[in-house]
Amino acid sequence: MPENSVPSGRAAKWPRGLRAKSFVVVALAGALGCGPSLTSTREALPFAAAGVDAAPDPALEGPYPVGVQTITLVDDRRTETNAAGVEGPRTFAIEVWYPARESARDDDKEVIELFDELPADLQEDFRPEDLGSLPTLAVRNAPARQDADAGADVDVFPLVIFSHGKGGLRLQSTFYTAFLASHGYVVAAPDHTGDTIVELLREVKDSGNIQADSTVQAIVDRPLDVIAMLDLLEDLLPEDVAAVTDLSRVGMTGHSFGALTSFLVATADSRIDVVVGQTPTSQDVIALQQRTPLQEVSIPMVIQSAHLDQTLPEDTNARPLYDTLTSSKAWLSLSRAGHFTYSDLCVLDVDAISAAVDLDVSNVLDDGCGPDAIPAPLAQPAIRSSAIGAFNLHLRGSEGSGLFLTQAALDKIAPGEGLLQSAEAQ
Repeated sequence: MPENSVPSGRAAKWPRGLRAKSFVVVALAGALGCGPSLTSTREALPFAAAGVDAAPDPALEGPYPVGVQTITLVDDRRTETNAAGVEGPRTFAIEVWYPARESARDDDKEVIELFDELPADLQEDFRPEDLGSLPTLAVRNAPARQDADAGADVDVFPLVIFSHGKGGLRLQSTFYTAFLASHGYVVAAPDHTGDTIVELLREVKDSGNIQADSTVQAIVDRPLDVIAMLDLLEDLLPEDVAAVTDLSRVGMTGHSFGALTSFLVATADSRIDVVVGQTPTSQDVIALQQRTPLQEVSIPMVIQSAHLDQTLPEDTNARPLYDTLTSSKAWLSLSRAGHFTYSDLCVLDVDAISAAVDLDVSNVLDDGCGPDAIPAPLAQPAIRSSAIGAFNLHLRGSEGSGLFLTQAALDKIAPGEGLLQSAEAQ
């Protein structure tokens, strides 16, 4: 195939942006100790990561310790007006989880306080406990893994990008993102500026409702955020993390609006190799902004949905979307799940948020969080099993991981809690 040709069924590539010259990359890798080593720097793992000869249980924590850092992307190609009314380049935070060195295994793990993600003017309306705490697997600023056999290059890990839901944030699904990193992935999750919990709280507080124009703008902005990340991430990541990130193997995943974002990016950028969309919208909405018809995108796709979803009902969204797909595909439907089962946001105090914005939001935030919903200790391993299993299969070459995309695998984790089916490309 000619160097600049596009594989059949894939969208044309977007510009990669500024890239370091190859000789600079090689020199930098050598300076960081990331090039071929005369001695082995490989650290022992408790069990093998997913690969040609290994298929570890993706429902459970993987073999790698996890590090986490926060970086900022400034996209000079786009402009926006910030909260202070100042126009400038589009800017957003990205949380990055990654396999860490063994020294991080016994270090203190980060606990996320969602209150700390709010600006001062919104913090005045809440107590820290109103927004809850999220224990994680990750160690803040831990050094990235640098495993290499004697005379060989350092191991590199596929990239997975996670897109949050409407009014969510980059930290909303650590039960999933940090676990992905523990299985041997660099995971990058952006805050989609203009569509995070910060803007949602301000919008509802000021106007009494969610405004349609912000949603329309987000449909445009979000895929461009991800494409900007693919263009610029190599130069933004900390040097040790960049050295072990494999940008030739890329997965895309997201919850709700983030699922829509994932499918839209897959129709626009051929660098995406596999998609996992959680509680997605319908094919009709995707078609409004897709660059290539989704049915013509040949990469593997997984849909995860909630049978009791009140926000994006499964019967009119996930089910027909799955039926539309013509690529290799799988579909998980959890029978007692709601929309927010696929997130960590059930820690939010619904009454406190309702009081702060002077609007009853219980009908939204209780979707999947109530006492009748499937409990997180059942739901979250089931979600991880098929999602991480799919990434292990398609990005790490672990053929054995295909067994986690079966009804038998789901029944082992959460008996009687849902359906899992798959189909080969048509």
